Amino acid sequence: MTPLAFHLAAAAAGWSPENWVAVIVAAGALLGTAITGLFAFRTSVRTNKTQERMAEQSATIERAKVVSEAFEQAKAIYDHAIDELREELDRVRAQHEKALEQLDRLSEKLQAERGTNQEIRDELHSTQREMGEMRTRMAHMDRLISTLRRQLVEAGLTPTEPVSLEGA
Repeated sequence: MTPLAFHLAAAAAGWSPENWVAVIVAAGALLGTAITGLFAFRTSVRTNKTQERMAEQSATIERAKVVSEAFEQAKAIYDHAIDELREELDRVRAQHEKALEQLDRLSEKLQAERGTNQEIRDELHSTQREMGEMRTRMAHMDRLISTLRRQLVEAGLTPTEPVSLEGA
């Protein structure tokens, strides 16, 4: 509706110019209130979005703090475990060194005992061989004595007491 048509319609309805001023002022006030309300709404929306963003940032910061604290605790636990494992490794290495030293001593002792053992075996085998040779010689001497005694008896002589080498 154009202003002239509006003016004619208002005149036909019996409105006076004072009413027009009141209507225009009321319309202006209404328009101002609407604009102020719109600005207030937009400001409120922006404020809400800003508050939401700030709340999200705050929550993100809190989560980061929690994660950071958890990481620090986990790191402390891991560091402690690593320290304990290193100490245990040092103890095991020391035990290993002692075991190697003991093994070396035992190995040297075993070698010495093997040498002594071999010497004893060699001596035993040598003595057994000598004993066998002695038995053979004793048996040969026994036969020789028996032969000589028989020859004495055949010659008419009496032999002296019989000598037995088996008891000696």
